[in-house]
Amino acid sequence: MARRPLVSSVQIAREAGVAQSTVSRVLNGGSVAPETRRRVLEVLAKHDFQPNLAARSLVAARSGLVGVVIRDLTNPFYPIMVRAVERVLHEQGLRLLLLSDVATPQESLAMLRRERVDGVVFSSAVRDDPLAWPVSDHGIPVVLCHRTIEGFPGDQVEADNTTAGRLAADHLLDLGHQRIAMVCGTVLASTAEQRAAGFRARLAERAPRAELVEVQGGYDYAASYAAVRELLAGPQRPSALFCHNDVMAHAALNAAAAEGVDVPGRLSVVGCDDAPASAWERIQLTTVRQPLSRIAEVAARLLLERLQVPDSPLRHEVLPVDLVLRTTTAPWNGDPTG
Repeated sequence: MARRPLVSSVQIAREAGVAQSTVSRVLNGGSVAPETRRRVLEVLAKHDFQPNLAARSLVAARSGLVGVVIRDLTNPFYPIMVRAVERVLHEQGLRLLLLSDVATPQESLAMLRRERVDGVVFSSAVRDDPLAWPVSDHGIPVVLCHRTIEGFPGDQVEADNTTAGRLAADHLLDLGHQRIAMVCGTVLASTAEQRAAGFRARLAERAPRAELVEVQGGYDYAASYAAVRELLAGPQRPSALFCHNDVMAHAALNAAAAEGVDVPGRLSVVGCDDAPASAWERIQLTTVRQPLSRIAEVAARLLLERLQVPDSPLRHEVLPVDLVLRTTTAPWNGDPTG
């Protein structure tokens, strides 16, 4: 089969009825009217136009590549966010480079610099993050998504985690629970700190005599399962649990089953996230819903805006949350043993 003849960007522009600079903006993810972008993309697709990426990056000083850093690929929360970021980038003709915790921070930084990424979205940074700070120090635009860091020199977007903790506390108190345990997330993660602060504050306001026990789950299934099993086997078993994310809540449900503790008859469980599996019929987890896709979409758009206007003021977006009632919570049965 004969090789398809090469077509230049000048020819693409002529056929689409636009200036060559407009074609360049479409290819580089610049600002173009939606109808104009659609027309140019149709002509590009018709001719299977593939720009010389190396030459393009030299001319535009942009690679068209955005890094996305996550911590744990096994957590179903993160693929949802990555997909949402990728969708926004794809609309602008940009590509995604995914990094997880398999590589060391030094290796990840070297890769991001070697690939000349235009910017990076971090989905799970912690306060003294060993990668986010160095990336920013190297002059690469950074957006913190989902987890935030006070004083960080980049745009940030998160859910209202303090309200999430308050909603969980209100729900359990409304059900009459007074002996409550909280399964906490990763130390130094803003999500864990904010959710815990909101939960504690609401308990102090509404039920200062309520018992609260805190155990570490680290946003990890195995650690949470072990911690909850130990908690439920002890003499002061709680009647309710608030878990800082749904993965830990799923672990708590399985730990309760292993200990022969009925949910919700003798133990109520509340999560936080509303990951897709939490709505499955066999789980039906009561949880505080975060707008997962929306958080990621806002993060991607904040980065695109930062690339367009590098010196604009930093932005910090906080998105609302809401309680989703399912079948893992019920009124306290009055039994002092839980």
